[in-house]
Amino acid sequence: MLVIVGYLVVVGSVLGGFMLHGGKLGALYQPFELLIIAGAAIGAFVVGNNVKTLKATFRSLPPLLKGSKYTRARYMALMALLYDVLTKIRKEGMMSIERDIEAPGESAVFGRHAEIAADHHLMEFITDYLRLMVSGNMNPMEIETLMDHEIDTHHSEGDIPAQAIQKVADGLPAFGIVAAVMGVVNVC
Repeated sequence: MLVIVGYLVVVGSVLGGFMLHGGKLGALYQPFELLIIAGAAIGAFVVGNNVKTLKATFRSLPPLLKGSKYTRARYMALMALLYDVLTKIRKEGMMSIERDIEAPGESAVFGRHAEIAADHHLMEFITDYLRLMVSGNMNPMEIETLMDHEIDTHHSEGDIPAQAIQKVADGLPAFGIVAAVMGVVNVC
């Protein structure tokens, strides 16, 4: 919602300042130039990216209009889940959570935290590393390093749509110049 409000403030400020300075809004109405700029940008975006990046970008657009799902309540729910898991380990031993991590959907511990259990990626991350801890084959430093690498990989993959859009945004001034030149050539 804040994204939409921000866009409205930007457009309102630009158009309001233009009008207060004595500009006529009709002069800004150039649908063919907008078609040239938007068409060139969309075409460059499609040409400059692979199918995986295109799909990831279009999947990431609707969540931009929603608020962040990472709230204080969500973090507190995650802390409560981890507290419950670690309490069970402390009271019953490390092997007591083996069934919980093998079938988190059937687990009473994970079942008490539905908001966290609904996030597939988070549950996979938690259960994978708890599974490594239960197996006892790795020392804590190796597990921490492995977790850091997985988090870095996840962030890198999540940045791909933003980087693709940024590349097109960097080219928009050039597309605008092309449209303006074409407009001047058409007038002559």
